Amino acid sequence: MLVTLVVIAGIIIGITFSAIKNTTDDRYESVMNMIDEKLERILATEELCARNVIDEVYYWLDSPEMMMQSLENEIKLNNYIEGYFIAFEPNHYPQYGRWFEVYMNQNTDEHARNIGSPDHDYLNKEWYIKGKESKNGFWTDPYFDDIGQNDNICSFVMPLYDKRDSIVGVFGADMSLKWLAKELEIINTDSYHTGALRNIASKDYGFYIFIINREGTFIAHPQWERVMKENVLSYIDQHNERDMQVIVDMIQGKEGRTSMVIDGLWANVYYSQLETTNWSVAIVVPKRAIWLPALPLIGLMLLVMVIGMVVIYFFCRSNIRQVVSPLNALADSADEVAKGNFDAPLPDIEHKDEVCKLRDSFAAMQQSLEQYMQDLKEQTAKEAAFNYELNVAGGLQMSMIPHTFPKRSDIDLYGYLKPAKSIGGDLYDYFIRDDKLFFCIGDVSGKGIPAALLMAATHYLFRITSGHQNDPKRIVEIMNDLLSADNDALMFCTFFLGVLDLKTHLLKYCNAGHECPILITSEVNMIPVECNLALGLGEGFAYKSEEMQLSPGNVLLLSTDGLKEAANEELKPFEKQRMNASLQQIVDKGHTAAAADYVHQLVDDVAAFVKDAPQSDDLTLMAIVIKTTI
Repeated sequence: MLVTLVVIAGIIIGITFSAIKNTTDDRYESVMNMIDEKLERILATEELCARNVIDEVYYWLDSPEMMMQSLENEIKLNNYIEGYFIAFEPNHYPQYGRWFEVYMNQNTDEHARNIGSPDHDYLNKEWYIKGKESKNGFWTDPYFDDIGQNDNICSFVMPLYDKRDSIVGVFGADMSLKWLAKELEIINTDSYHTGALRNIASKDYGFYIFIINREGTFIAHPQWERVMKENVLSYIDQHNERDMQVIVDMIQGKEGRTSMVIDGLWANVYYSQLETTNWSVAIVVPKRAIWLPALPLIGLMLLVMVIGMVVIYFFCRSNIRQVVSPLNALADSADEVAKGNFDAPLPDIEHKDEVCKLRDSFAAMQQSLEQYMQDLKEQTAKEAAFNYELNVAGGLQMSMIPHTFPKRSDIDLYGYLKPAKSIGGDLYDYFIRDDKLFFCIGDVSGKGIPAALLMAATHYLFRITSGHQNDPKRIVEIMNDLLSADNDALMFCTFFLGVLDLKTHLLKYCNAGHECPILITSEVNMIPVECNLALGLGEGFAYKSEEMQLSPGNVLLLSTDGLKEAANEELKPFEKQRMNASLQQIVDKGHTAAAADYVHQLVDDVAAFVKDAPQSDDLTLMAIVIKTTI
């Protein structure tokens, strides 16, 4: 019941949070649209005023004194404009010298004045250069005007032409960023929120608005000391790629909404672009301000849940005690049964209910346990005997494999076999007759006792047949015919047989579906072999034998598929590339190694690769080193 109530509460809280989130998004997207519309209207109004005044400037273009008087009159008619300025090309009016920039400020009683001078060389200012290049005018990036307004401003600038359509200068209107901030402050305190949320300085409880330019610098912000001095990038975690991308999108003029930590505050951020100026406007709504109204409702719901759970707890406790009291006696009897006392008495249950059925089940279980323990003892004894016989069989099988190797001046030979189970299906063998080395390696299909029996038969046939035959092709054909006879189980053995003339080092060999041997010289390469049919799959198969000339220092390495298919805990196999690299390490040392070195190098590398992964197949290796005859 507790889990059910928690799930229900979670669903209700989730629905509540989702509704609040959707409502919040709709609300502040509406606020954003209102802000964009109002700011665009303000900027359009200032732009329109500037375009109207420039007509007056054109009228008095030949009379600078009347033009200055006209600016004094126009500035009093529009409270939006902080100041007008007209900057002319060098020496346009010779009587005023090289620099002539007329300026009229809104917040002063002075007359229009010339502020152009060598110290204020407006001819190199960005607003002047771009103003001449623009056709319909443009809004400048905010800047600090230390001559006219002595304040942070932005200006709408248009080119000024004479009667011959030649550019004679630029005309512009200034807008103070403080005035822009006041407009945002009015929006912050309008009908969209009331009461404590009106405190703009307390960002934890109310939203606030800021504007940034294309570099991310604050143009407008509730904290005026940040304007034109700080960048929005310094108020986010720049190691957070997601937040960085949001700020980049905002600077590039995209619009959207997201949740992020900005200025150390976890908040919803809504942003869009002012098309007139390419500035970005953002509304920051602290999460606390969003979820604070929902906390009392959630708290009340949790309180009701807790009270309900307490009532349910005491009600259920009383009823459960009456039901489970007989179970205590049954549990004591069960403990005795668990200790091995299968004859322990069970309590009498008066009521014919579920507990009574449980008691009868325990009684039946006692009888079943007694019988089961008796059967288990017998089965354990049989398994112990079987495992003993299996270990003996494994020992006998391993005794068939050579464990001592010849110490000769003409060859060095070494073999290794590690079965995956107690008994396996791999084999290797060798013997020397008439100055010839007869050797073989094989891998029987399947696992367990059938594979071990076929392995023993293959080993026996190799010894018998090779004792009187020298041709590897004929030896393999005889073995195949004998193993294929009456092979209803279709078991088979991949097999490689070689005959090495110890005097001439001529190797004759026949392959029956086995892994290609490896020839190690200054490089590690596979010996080309005919695949042929595996032993035991069909009588009368005509095998093909091959031969190749070996030289002193050559190494012949034979293996079963347990080498390449040895897998680690991630089920990745050892594979041919790792096997060749392991052997190449010995070759690169530059001296002839013993046969055992090649085998142990591979065994150690396989063990390091598979680590604690269980061995899945038998691992068999044989190395033969051709030595110079002493």
